[in-house]
Formats: sequence, structure tokens, C-alpha cells
Amino acid sequence: MTQSDKEDRLREAIQLCSIHHQRMSFAYGKIEKYFPLTREKYISLDPVELSFFDQLIFRFSRLQDGIGGKFFPALLESLGEEVRGVPFIDLLTKLEELNLLDDSRKWLILRETRNILNHEYPFITEEVIEGLNQLNDHYQLIVSIWKRLEQYSTQRFKF
Repeated sequence: MTQSDKEDRLREAIQLCSIHHQRMSFAYGKIEKYFPLTREKYISLDPVELSFFDQLIFRFSRLQDGIGGKFFPALLESLGEEVRGVPFIDLLTKLEELNLLDDSRKWLILRETRNILNHEYPFITEEVIEGLNQLNDHYQLIVSIWKRLEQYSTQRFKF
């Protein structure tokens, strides 16, 4: 694969993640006033408000997946790093060594949050509320990681 091909993959990953970030942020802006979420607030939400919570969950998950599954490998390949067959934790360590991630454990926390949100049962209200409050706690974390990586990539590769 040529350097141009690698940079094209990186550019596509940036575009994908940017869309997820923008739509996640839009949904968050519509519902951030409800956090921290309580049982009373949650059961009083109307269908439109609930749809923004659903969009927030979906886009957070997609952004987390996109960054970890597409963006990280494309960025490292564009920087000349080998990623094929490399365990994901080693990719995180390399990003940390390059000062692109402050702490790889924070990324693993985001992945855990995504997993919790994707495996909740909608009829168990307390678990849903707990997961949404955790998402609220981690919203700024994923945004700050994404903005830092996006800025680095667009400046480094002059996109």
C-alpha cells in the first residue's frame, strides 16, 4: 500500500468519525440539561427527547468504534507504523508513546462504556439510567480525544 493510499484511508476515517462526532454533539446539546439523569426525569421524557438519547448512544458507540477500529490503524499506518497482527492494546501503547493519547486506560474506559450501553435491557430502567449517566461522564472525554487526534492528523498530513 502506498503512502497516498494510507493517507486516503486516514482521510476517510476522519470524515466518518467527524460525522459521528457532529451528530453525537447535536444530540447531546438537545438533552444535556437532563443530566444527571434520575428515574423521575427519565420516565417523564417524551418520545422526541428519548430519540435524542438513542441518537447519543448510537453516535457515541459509532464514534468510539470508528476511532478505535478505523482511525487508530489508519493514523499509525500513515505514520509508518506496522499495525497488521498487532494487538489493540499495543496500538494504544504506541499512540501513548507518540503523545497522541494521554492515557490508554482512558480509551479502555470508553470502550467499556460503549459495551455497557449496547448491552442494556431497555425495560430495566435503573440500568439504563446508570449507563446514560456514565455516558454523560465520558462524553467530554471522547470529544477531547477525538478533537486532539483530528487536529493532529489534519495538521500533520495537511488535509
